[in-house]
Amino acid sequence: MILSKLEWLSIQEHQPDLQTRTSHGKGKQKAVPRKPWVDEPWPLIEPLSRTLRITHPAHHIANEISQTHNAMLRGLNTIYLQAPFVRNHVDITDFLFLVRAWSGWVLDYHELKESTMIPGFETTLGMSRGVLRAMEYSFDTRSRESEEQGGDTNDNEPKEEEIIGERGEDMGTEIRLLELPALLQNLRSWAIETHTQPSSYSPSTLRALLASLASVLVPHLHNEIGIFLQMEQLSAPPSVSSVTSSLRSIPSIPSLSASPAPSNPSTLNSVSTVPSTTPSTHSKSGTASPKATPSPIPAPHIPPISPSRPQRPKNKPSPRAASLTQIHLSAESSFTQHADRYTVPPMLIRLRDASHDGASKLTVPAIHAIADRLSPKHAGSWRFLPCDIWGRRRGLEFIGEEV
Repeated sequence: MILSKLEWLSIQEHQPDLQTRTSHGKGKQKAVPRKPWVDEPWPLIEPLSRTLRITHPAHHIANEISQTHNAMLRGLNTIYLQAPFVRNHVDITDFLFLVRAWSGWVLDYHELKESTMIPGFETTLGMSRGVLRAMEYSFDTRSRESEEQGGDTNDNEPKEEEIIGERGEDMGTEIRLLELPALLQNLRSWAIETHTQPSSYSPSTLRALLASLASVLVPHLHNEIGIFLQMEQLSAPPSVSSVTSSLRSIPSIPSLSASPAPSNPSTLNSVSTVPSTTPSTHSKSGTASPKATPSPIPAPHIPPISPSRPQRPKNKPSPRAASLTQIHLSAESSFTQHADRYTVPPMLIRLRDASHDGASKLTVPAIHAIADRLSPKHAGSWRFLPCDIWGRRRGLEFIGEEV
């Protein structure tokens, strides 16, 4: 039977786990396992534009920050996947600089949100300090309870005083999140120390550090987007929707429990064992064989955040909503001014996937400036990143075939 071109393409689209390789002269095709890419093992945040009509300042803020969070997740996956296959001293040195740059950027951005952006949002919304973050703790606990019960917990939403006051099991989530800066600093310190002694590089140590970090970082990056989306209701005029009624109407946001990566990145929900060693001290044992990789515990199934589609607003956003935008833009501008321009822009531009996030907001001259003026200083480290300067996907240079 002769297939049309359209039918053939349709068949190929339903075979995502196989690539074809044609032998010269014979025309035979050999199926080979695909190589993993950086949308795994820890999954990305689904673009909000696919589930939400972005019409409110809170939507725009959540959308922008979700793209930044996805860049963080791509960086995490990039380092984890390639760690066992980086072997000679030059490559190890460049790779460790990437680890240092990525962990330092995530740490600085997290501190910016905690010290400036989120407190600014709370002040604008007329909330006490810490209430927005407490909402994330509440989301995490209630979402886990919903998953365990196999149903929705929206009928029993907590009151405002319950969020601010006794949080019960929420304290576990709060304590884990408070550990995030220390986990990032541990990874960064290890990369700096090992950078001076490439022979002490240990892929298993690096992967264990990443797994510990991911157990806190990944749930936080996903759950926090739901908090920013709720600012639409929280910023409404009191006569229309009070803060208390807004808190009661918060939907259950899917929770992410502690989630180090699976041993086989192509199967997100596969079960494996906990790494045998948790790195409390820096490894000095030399470069490990790429076959001797750790066996991290499984990552959870992470459903996409699916907020209810809001109705088209009849009036302009309230002054509160407009103030949220100014706070967000001011914080982002401050971060850009203080960031190392030879490190952060060249790294971020190569962690943005245009097919997932959409077209870049940078102008063509700005992209060329990053590529031609800012990137060359640490060019060796940027070769590990998953996209080119235009946001086009490219294969990871240091990775083996994993079935």
